[in-house]
Formats: sequence, structure tokens, C-alpha cells
Amino acid sequence: MVGDLVSNLLNSPALVGLTGLMAGWIAIAVVQEITAETFRGFHDIRLATLLGGLATAGKSGGLIMRVLLLGVLVLLWVRSEQTSLATVMLVCIGSGSVSVVLSLWLLYGKVSSLDSSEGKEDKEPVSAKEVLDDAIPFLGIALTSFVLQAGDLWILGALDSERAVAVYGAASRLVLFVAMPLLIVNLVLPPIIAEMYAQGQTGRLERTLRTFSTLAGVPSLLVLIVFMLLGGPILELVYSKTIYHSDTAVLVLLILSAAKLTAVWSGSCGMVLQFTGYQNSMLRASILTSPLFFVVAILATQRYGPVGVACAAGATTALQNVIMVLLAKRKTGMWTHVMFSLTPFRKILSRW
Repeated sequence: MVGDLVSNLLNSPALVGLTGLMAGWIAIAVVQEITAETFRGFHDIRLATLLGGLATAGKSGGLIMRVLLLGVLVLLWVRSEQTSLATVMLVCIGSGSVSVVLSLWLLYGKVSSLDSSEGKEDKEPVSAKEVLDDAIPFLGIALTSFVLQAGDLWILGALDSERAVAVYGAASRLVLFVAMPLLIVNLVLPPIIAEMYAQGQTGRLERTLRTFSTLAGVPSLLVLIVFMLLGGPILELVYSKTIYHSDTAVLVLLILSAAKLTAVWSGSCGMVLQFTGYQNSMLRASILTSPLFFVVAILATQRYGPVGVACAAGATTALQNVIMVLLAKRKTGMWTHVMFSLTPFRKILSRW
């Protein structure tokens, strides 16, 4: 069943034979994310970042896993200058397994140190219904986010060639550099948002959110400018000159990067909705934009290929973030987008 799904969506027989490895990789990624968020619940951002995923982006794997993975891949390249997809996936599973074992060991130490008598004075424990009322919208948000992130490759794989999928996938991976500043910000903001909003400090929280958005937005803009000036050479350096150095790959990179910059400049609007009790509003926005993306992407891909699906994905990303910024303002009274002011940077410089 999984093999048929991969074959139909990505049109890649090579991946069908690797479905077992893919299943193992997914299982490890799930455990990584659970342990990472548990560390975040203990306010241990350091271990959550080292051993968990970088939020968002849907690319699972903490810093330790990435270092191990990079080291083994560099060793393979030095020894033979070539490898197979199965070998790379085995390396990913191995490095992920090391990260998971280390996470569980450290987490056991934290959990075992808890005082079992804590919380006994509470009148009633949190009921399963209360947990599900909050958890189900989060599940819906995660599912729609996953579909939107992977849908472009699914559509392209079903309607175009393997080469088109490779070119698009290569360009889209580099877009992570545009989103990286906001991903880092979102690693530390959730407890700040929940605490300050619960205390009624909405004015201070809004200034904090917009300051972080501005600080994240400037490096993202610089990365986009670099891609505009040197997109072709960067693709050639990172990937293959004969396959990826093309006008199509550069155009896809620029379109997706510009859309991601819009998301960065919108700030942590999604985090605000999720951690102030308005996750249902965010879920409705996600459900609204998901069908629109698939309709536009299918039509655009049939006519324009990778560039068409990139335009559809970029437009959907921009629309979704604009909607969430407006929702955050309506529900909480706070703006989250960047400030077109030098004030955040002056404050930083004054502290130095």
C-alpha cells in the first residue's frame, strides 16, 4: 500500500523499494519530535534544539543528528565519492537512532527527578476531554501543514517528470535558509507568548513579537538578495551543474524564497494563535487555503511545470500568512509583522 502511494504520488519506482526504510525513518522522526517537545515543556530549549527537530519546517532532526549525518556523509564522499539512496537513508536512520537513545536517556533523568507528591493539592486533574479539545485542532493544523508542505512535490511527481521533481526539490531545500531566522525565533517564543498573554501583558508581548519579527526579517531579506544575485552559481555549487544549473531551478528558488520571506515578515502569527487559545481559528484558515492550493497547483503544473507549482505554493503561503496576521490582530489585539524601523537594532547596539 505504501509502495503504491509512493509510486502514484512521486512517480519514482526507486523509492518503492525503500518503503521499509522510509517507515523506519518516519518512526524515528516521530519519537524525536515527541521527546523534543517534552524537553521544551521542561523549559529546556537547549536540549529541545540539540535533540529534536527545527520546528518547522517539517524537517525532523536535531543538531546532534544533523552533525552525525553530515559527518558520515562526508566520510562516504571522501572514501568513494558516490553512494546510493538506500545507504543515505540507512545513515539517516542510524544517526536518528543515536539521537533518540540519547534523548530518552536524558529525559528519563528529568522525569525520574520529579516529585510524585506535586500537584496532589489540586482539586481535579485535567480531563481527557479538555486535552482532546486542545489537541484535535493542533492535529488538524499539523496535518494540513504537512499536506501543504509536501503537496507541491506530490502534484509535480504525478503530472511531470522525475527531472522536474529533482529540480524543484533541490531548489526548495535551499529556501530553508530564508526561513531559518523565524524557525530559530519560534523555538523560544511559545512559553513567552503563553505566559505574557495569560498575565495580560499584551502591549509588551506585541512589542516583543514585532521586535523578533524585525530581527528575523532582515537576515531573511539578505538571503533572498543573495539568491537573486547568485542563485545559479549557488545551485551549481551545492548540487550538479548539468542538472540543477538551469533557469527553471533559479526561478523556482526565487519564487519560493520570496513567498517564505512573506511568512518571515508576518512574524509568529501562527504561534500567537496556537498559544493564546485560538488554534481553532488557525485550523479554519489552514483548511480554507489547502483546497485552494491544490486546485491552483494542479492547473498551474499542467501548463507551466515546476514554475507553475512554485507560484501556486508561494501564493498560498503568502495568503495564509496574511490571513493569520489579521486573525491574530482580531482575536488578541496584537500585530505580529515586522516593524519598518531601526528601533530593535538600536536597542541591541545600545546594550553592547
